This record gives sequence, structure tokens and C-alpha cells, in this order.
Amino acid sequence: MAQVLRVPATEFARKFTTYRERVQSAGVIEITAHDRTIGGFLSAAELSHYHDMKRREREVIRVSEMDDETMALIVNSEYGKVSE
Repeated sequence: MAQVLRVPATEFARKFTTYRERVQSAGVIEITAHDRTIGGFLSAAELSHYHDMKRREREVIRVSEMDDETMALIVNSEYGKVSE
């Protein structure tokens, strides 16, 4: 994962147009005050990803609707073992 771009709030406010362009490649810029993260500035792609994750957060999958392959993976899984 790339190094997170952290910017003090005062610098972000003064140079907003610069960071508006940089967020497109960075994805996310953390805004700080007194060395503490107070917020973030997201690119359009990251914002879309965030909305998708929030939508899926409450998605319900019924066991009866699950495909056989997924069910077999769950049944044969072992605690503490990373799936392949």
C-alpha cells in the first residue's frame, strides 16, 4: 500500500487547488490538526468505492440463495487458516 498523504489543515485550506489535483492520484488525503487526523479528502473513485462498501455493509445473503461453491468453501474452512 502506498504511503498515505497527510496534510495539515491550514496548508490544505491554503493550497486546496493543488490538493484537488493530487487527490486524483493519491486516492485519499488525510487532513490533520495538531498531528491528529480530523478528516479526509477523497478522490471521486474512492468516494464511489466508499458508497459501494456502505451499500454492501447491510447486504443480506440467505444460505438458501448461496451458490454451491461458496457454501463448500464455508463448510470446509478452518479457523485461523488463510483461504487460497
